[in-house]
Amino acid sequence: MMKSIYRIFTLGLILMPFIYSCGSKISQYDVDQKVKGVTWPTLENASGWKKLWDGRSWIVALSRAHQPLKSNNFFRKQLALSFVNAMKSADANLVLDSLQDQVSELLRTHVLSIGNFEKTLSSGAAPLPIFGFARVEFKGGMSAFENLLSRSTLLANQISEIDGRDSKDQFLLRMMWSTLEATPGIEFAEPDLESELQQAGSAVETAMKNQPNLANLGLAEIVPQMLKSGQSLVAVIDTGVDSGFDAAGQALAGRIYRNPGEDPAKGKKNEVDDDGNGWVDDYMGVNATVAKGSVDLSPAPIPGSNDVGGPGVACDSASDKNASSCGHGTHVAGIIAGGAADGSQFVGVCPYNCQILPIRAARRCFGPKNVKVTSCQQAEFETSFNPATQREFDGGITDSAQLQALAYVLDLTSASNPNLLATNVVNLSIGKYFSSRSLSLISRRLIQNDVLMVAAAGNQNVEIPMFPAAYRDVVAVCATSSDPAGSGSEPTGSSDPSKGSAPSRGARQKARFSNFGDWVDICAPGANIASSVPGGGTDIKSGTSQAAPHVAGVAGLLKALSPSLSGADIREILIKYANFDFLYGPLPNGQLANADFAYAPYQDAKVYLLGSGFLSAIHSYYAIFEPAKAREYVSQASSAIDSGDTSQVTSGCVVSSLSANSELKGLEITTSLPVLLGAALLILRLQRLYLGKFKRPGLCAEPRENPTYQA
Repeated sequence: MMKSIYRIFTLGLILMPFIYSCGSKISQYDVDQKVKGVTWPTLENASGWKKLWDGRSWIVALSRAHQPLKSNNFFRKQLALSFVNAMKSADANLVLDSLQDQVSELLRTHVLSIGNFEKTLSSGAAPLPIFGFARVEFKGGMSAFENLLSRSTLLANQISEIDGRDSKDQFLLRMMWSTLEATPGIEFAEPDLESELQQAGSAVETAMKNQPNLANLGLAEIVPQMLKSGQSLVAVIDTGVDSGFDAAGQALAGRIYRNPGEDPAKGKKNEVDDDGNGWVDDYMGVNATVAKGSVDLSPAPIPGSNDVGGPGVACDSASDKNASSCGHGTHVAGIIAGGAADGSQFVGVCPYNCQILPIRAARRCFGPKNVKVTSCQQAEFETSFNPATQREFDGGITDSAQLQALAYVLDLTSASNPNLLATNVVNLSIGKYFSSRSLSLISRRLIQNDVLMVAAAGNQNVEIPMFPAAYRDVVAVCATSSDPAGSGSEPTGSSDPSKGSAPSRGARQKARFSNFGDWVDICAPGANIASSVPGGGTDIKSGTSQAAPHVAGVAGLLKALSPSLSGADIREILIKYANFDFLYGPLPNGQLANADFAYAPYQDAKVYLLGSGFLSAIHSYYAIFEPAKAREYVSQASSAIDSGDTSQVTSGCVVSSLSANSELKGLEITTSLPVLLGAALLILRLQRLYLGKFKRPGLCAEPRENPTYQA
C-alpha cells in the first residue's frame, strides 16, 4: 500500500509543476482571437487535438535574444543537449556516452527566419521578441522517445509503473513538450497539427445557364470600373493551382502571378534562388511543404510537364476532377479571378483585377488509380509518379506548412517598393477547431503589414470557433445556400452518412453545412458554386471553402479600385456594408430569413451568428465612391460584429442548442488554476505525511536564466 502511494505521489510531484509550462503558459504569446478561453493545444485538451497530430512534429518559437539558433545544425545540437540534460537531472547515474549525438540523430529540424519579424514595420509595429520559428520532428514519435528514456533504468521503471497506454502516452507527451520549452532560446512549443480543406462535397448538377452565386452581389454594375482599374494580388494558401488554366483562352488566362525576380527562361525549375529572397524557384508561387531554401524534388504531377517552379504547374487531371492534385486550390482560384477569357464557362468575382499567388500547403499524396483512398498514407514524397497506375490527391495542411506559407507572403515584397508586401489579400479555405500561437503571431504580423486575411468558417453546422477564421481581425466567412432549382441539393454537415445531403434551402438562407457563431463576420454564397477544375472545364462544389474566396475576391477588387485603402479599411467596409436585409430580413412568406441565427438572449444585446450580413460588392463600392448613398446600406449588425462582444463564448467554445454535431462539443476546454494549485498542494502535503522529505528530480526542467551554449 505504501509503495503504491509512493509511486502515485512521486509521479504527481514530478508532473504537477509543469501543467502550465507545457503548452499553456499565459503570456504575450496567447492567441489573438475573437473568442474567450484557451483554444490552442495544451496537455489538458490533448484528447481533442491528438487526432490532428502525427505524434512526432512540433513548431517552436525562437527568441531574438538567442541568435545562434539561426544555424540549423547548432539549433539541433542545442535541442539534443536539452534532452540529455533533462534526462541527467532525472537520473544522476545515467551514463551519457555519445547520448547527445544519438538524440541529435533522432531530431529533424528546420529553422525559419522571417525578416519582417525583426524590423520595425512601416505601420510602426515594433519587432517581435522572436526572430522566427522552427519545425522539430522527433523521428519515430513517442515510441522512439520512450526508447530513449529507457536508457535510464530509473525512468524506464517509472514508465513501466504507469497503467494504460493512454496514460503512458500522456506522460511521454508531457516530458517531450516540457523539455522543448525548457530549451534556452525557445519561447514556446506546440504540436504541428493538421487543418482540413473546408469543401463539403460536389453537387449533382451539371448544366449552368447563369451563375446565381454572383447575381446578388451587385458585381455587374461595377464592370465598367473594373476595366479601368489596376491589379491586386490574392494569395491562395491551399493545394496549388493548375497552371493549364493560365494559357490563352483558359479560365485563369493571365491571372497567375509571376515573380519578376525569378528566371523562367530555362523552361523548368533551375534549382536556383534567382531573386535572393531565400525561396528557390518561386516563379509561380511556392510549395510550402518544402523547407525554405530547399529545392522541391518531389515528382512532377505529370511527367514531362513544363514545370517552371512553385505550385503553378500542370495538375494530375488523369486522377479525376474531384480528387485530383490541386483540385481544391484550382476551384478556389477560379471563384476569385476566373472567367475573363472568351468562351469561359463561368465567371469569378474579380476576373479583371485580381492576380492569384498560388501557395501549396497541402501534402501531395499518392494511391492506386482504381482504389479510393481518403487519407495520405505516405509520410514522405514518393520518388516517382506513374499516372498509368497511380492517382494523386490532396492531403491535409499541417500548421508548419501553413506557417511557412504565411512566412512566404511576409517575405515577398513589392517589386516597386521593398518596404511593402506584394500580397494584398490571403485566402484560407482551411480550418481546424484548435488555434496555434505560432499562426496567431504570424497572422498578426501580416495584418500589421496591411494584408487582409479571409478564412472559411467550417462545414460541420456547429458554433465552435474554427481557426484561422476565429483569429482576431481575420474575416470569418460562413456560407449561404442556393435556390432549390431542379435537383439542387447540398451537404448537410452531418457526420451521419445517411444524412449527408438534403435539398438546397434558398439563396438567402444559411447553407445546411455552414458553421456559425458570433465570431463569424460575414456570409457569402457557398452551395453549388461553379468554378475551374484541373484538366479543363468546370465543376460544381459546395463548402465554406467556396464562400471564403467570394469575400477574398471582392476584397481584392476593392483594393484594385482604390489602391490607397488599407487592409483594415477593406475589412471594415466589407462588414459595415454587408447586405443585412438579404440575410436577416423578411422572406416572401413573411418570415424572417435565418431567424434562428439572430436572437436576443440578453436585455440590450442582440447576437448575430451569421455575421453582419450577406457579402455585397455594390454596397462596398458605394462606401468608397458614393458615401452619401452608402449610408442607407449600413448593416445594423455591423456594430455588434465590430465590437468583438464574445459574451456567448465560454472556455474557448460556444455551446449552443443549434449545434448539429454534438460530438464536437467534446472539444470544450475548461481549465481552473485554483483547482490545479490546490491539487498540487494536496499532493505535496500527503507526500510529506507518508514519505517524509524525499525528493526526486523530474525530467521537466525550468529554463535557465543565463544559459550558456554548448555545441
